[in-house]
Amino acid sequence: MRDTHIIRMLEEKPFGGLSENEISNTESHIAHCSKCRRAYDAARISASLMAAQTSEAMEPGPFFTTRVMATLRERRLSPEAGALVRMWSAAGAVVLAMAALVVILVGLTVFGQGSDSQIQPAATTATQDVYSPEYVVLEEGDLDDGDMVDDQLIATLYDLGDGDEQ
Repeated sequence: MRDTHIIRMLEEKPFGGLSENEISNTESHIAHCSKCRRAYDAARISASLMAAQTSEAMEPGPFFTTRVMATLRERRLSPEAGALVRMWSAAGAVVLAMAALVVILVGLTVFGQGSDSQIQPAATTATQDVYSPEYVVLEEGDLDDGDMVDDQLIATLYDLGDGDEQ
């Protein structure tokens, strides 16, 4: 066992779980290997410390039982919060934030429209700007004889372009 180190064996098994044969082989190995001697001593000391700690009996304080029983009685007698209360405590902030957002959006929708954004009746469209979106959308079908359609405008522009080059 002089060629193989015992550190792995000490890490895999607890020191108290080593057999007599393993202990005698280990002691013969640590006589020649200082690295394994340190690991063996550490395992032996930690095993003795753990045995000393587990042998001590800790007595609870004189009022320990009284405090534990009072806490149990308090929990049993206190009413449990309802499902709705527990759900509200978990999701209340999110619900309130969503409600505030809805109120803000409704306010912007209702009170955000000015009088100039409303569509005026057909009688007053003569005074309206001909380049406004409302005029283009609502008055698109009412072309006078003098108004050009896009195709006519493009044809006219290209005809003028051809005439300039000649």
